[in-house]
Parts: sequence; C-alpha cells; structure tokens
Amino acid sequence: MTETSGPTLRPSPLDRLAEPEENKELSVEDVRSASRRPGMPEPALRQWLTGRPAPGAGVARNQPPEPGTRQMGYRDAGRASRIEVAMTTGDHLLSRIPDSDVATFRADAYRRLTPEEFARVDAVYAAGLEATCRWFAARTGHPCRHDLDRRVDPVWLTGEERAQAEYLRTVLRPRRPLRPSRRFLPGGSGPGRIDEWLDIVGLYRFLGAFVAGSPGRGHTVVRLRGAQAAFLLHGMRLDLPADLNASVGPGMSTVRLDERTVECIRSRVSDPVDAAALATALFTGAAMVELASVPRTALTGDALIFTGPVGYARAADAYVWVVPPSAQALLREAYLYQENRAERGPKLFAGAIGGAGRVLRATAAQCAVALPEQHHWHRSWICRAGLLRGVEQPEYVRNTDLLFALRLAPRPGTVRGE
Repeated sequence: MTETSGPTLRPSPLDRLAEPEENKELSVEDVRSASRRPGMPEPALRQWLTGRPAPGAGVARNQPPEPGTRQMGYRDAGRASRIEVAMTTGDHLLSRIPDSDVATFRADAYRRLTPEEFARVDAVYAAGLEATCRWFAARTGHPCRHDLDRRVDPVWLTGEERAQAEYLRTVLRPRRPLRPSRRFLPGGSGPGRIDEWLDIVGLYRFLGAFVAGSPGRGHTVVRLRGAQAAFLLHGMRLDLPADLNASVGPGMSTVRLDERTVECIRSRVSDPVDAAALATALFTGAAMVELASVPRTALTGDALIFTGPVGYARAADAYVWVVPPSAQALLREAYLYQENRAERGPKLFAGAIGGAGRVLRATAAQCAVALPEQHHWHRSWICRAGLLRGVEQPEYVRNTDLLFALRLAPRPGTVRGE
C-alpha cells in the first residue's frame, strides 16, 4: 500500500467504530454519528459493521489449497474468507455488491446475487477490466495475451509520462531527500527518486481518471475490481483499501460532474475562478483548507498535482486530483484569469473560497447545487492504494475462483459449508 506521512493519517471513523476491543457494543447514536462522517447512509454502515469478520477469524493462512492449485501465500487465499462475505449497499444501479477482494469478488457476486443482479454487476466489472487492458495495450503496442503460464514483464508508464514525472518532481520541490520505496519499484531496476514519482503520481492519475465519470459508489467499486483483475493479467497487483466498499474520495463520496452541471455553473457564475473552485469542490470533495491551498502551478493538463497545506516528505504525500473532461475548460479559464491579473497571486482559487468556505458555499447556493461531504485527500481510497510488481509481488492462489475473476473460467468453484 502507499506509504503516507504519519502526521496526516489517523484511524478512520469506520476503523475506530469497528475496533472490537474499544467498542464492545454499538449504540444507535454511534452508528448514526459515524454514518455522517464517511459519507455512507446509516443502513449501509450498520450492514458493513455487522458483516465484518470477528477478530482473528478472517483468514486461514495455513489451510491447504484446492486440489491441483498452488498456494502462494496471499492473505485472501484461505477458504474461510470466501465463506464470510458481507454484501454491502452499492448505489441505485448496483444495489448490492460483495465486500471481497479481487480474487473472489466476481465469484462471490455470482454465488450471492440473483442472476439479474449479477448480470448488472458483471457488465460493469467486464467494462473495467477491458478498459484497463486497452490502457495497457496502448502503452505496449501489443494486444493482451492473458496467458498465466507465460511470464509477462510488468507494464506501466511511457517515456512521455516519465518526463512529466520529472517535471512534477522539480516543480513540487521536495523538502528533504526522498527515499526510494521498494514496494513501488520493479525488482532490479536501480530505483531512484524519479522511479518513485513516476509510479505514485502515475498510479494516482490512472485511478482518478478511471473513476472520473462514475455514477455512484457501487459502480466505482465494481469497476475497480475489474481493473484489479486486468493488473493481475499484466503481471502486477493493484492493492486497494480493505474497506473499499465504505471508503471516501473520488467516485465514492463525491458528486458526478456532468455537462449539465457545468453549464449550470457557467450560466450563473460570472467569475471564472469562483466557477472553477465550485467545480473542483464537487469532483474532489476536498476540505476548504485544501482547496484554498491549490497553487496556480498545480494545473497540469487533466490533473491538479500539488503538495497540499500540510506539507510532505515523499512522493506518496502529493495531492493528485484528476479533472473530469467536463471541468477541464473551467480550470483552464481560471488559470488564465489568475495568470493575467495585474496583482498575480500564487493560489489558483484565490478569493473564491473565503473564511471557512463562506464564498464557495455562497457560490454553490447561487447555482443550487449541494456540496459533497468534505474529506481530506490523505483519507481518500486513492491515496491508500498501492502497486506491487515483479519480485515484490506475492501471488494469489491459482484456483477456480481466481480464474473466474480473470474471466478465464466459465463459472466459479463451490464453497464448503454451503
């Protein structure tokens, strides 16, 4: 998983609420209070809590694998984790989704959903897998083979993106030397600073763009599980938070910024900076202090990349907000307006936020749009994601459920005890 700076990370409300030793019993008010903070409705939160496995019961690490398969040591390899599956609330399109990692997600959906529900989930899953494979194919120039018996060299980013990572590292000016993160680097490549920036900034940009048009939480989760399957097919493992179904951040707790909303903002807001600040608040769900700290130099094509108000020491601490296509023109107009002002300041949204967000809230009221719940970037699911590849990557059990997850088997295996 991504390493993030210690001062900016604390246990999430969900983690504190679900801590078995600290909370023997959950009151109605505990659940109601927590449901307002992570951006989940109260029934979904209670369902998530009651579906969590008991301490120490989640994984049977030493259980034998299925006959004819290889045990590779990944934490979800055991049989027990497949039996204890929680079905969580998704969205209006995908009402129920399994709280499972990629190795068993599609199989759990097949076994626990109605055929109609599974068909809807599987269509989004397949679309996520195929979109990721197209993304990889565009970088290699070769079609995907998906042959698990043939070792594939991990594929990630291109030379053009490497140059951009070097530029970003120069612009952001790290405050002290960066230590290479082995977790994010390919084995034997001679890791250095640029490798860490290339991997982390590239991964965050990919994930942000991947969910930019998502209509809701359920769609985002299912699409990401499909992306994880595609990464496995290409020799890499995309690690996502264990509580992904209840996470916050882009595509989870944010507002989908479609063309209609953008046109509404344009028609009601004359100041381009105010308009861009409101759009950014909608697609990021960022805290007011974070929005106020965005520098003009953060805008790089389709993303805002900067260091944030807290500071940082490593590439993993950088903010990477991918701008949806519908909002990119608004951001460019705000940048040009600030760039051409007589008294040019360093902040992109200068004058558009106000104390405690007063100006931004007034802009939202003027446009009759509701701001999403605010969550700091370092609590978002993207910032908690990670990439493992090469010798650093533990492998999954190669069994029927995994092959079904990779769409290489027609149906999943059976589960004992059911």
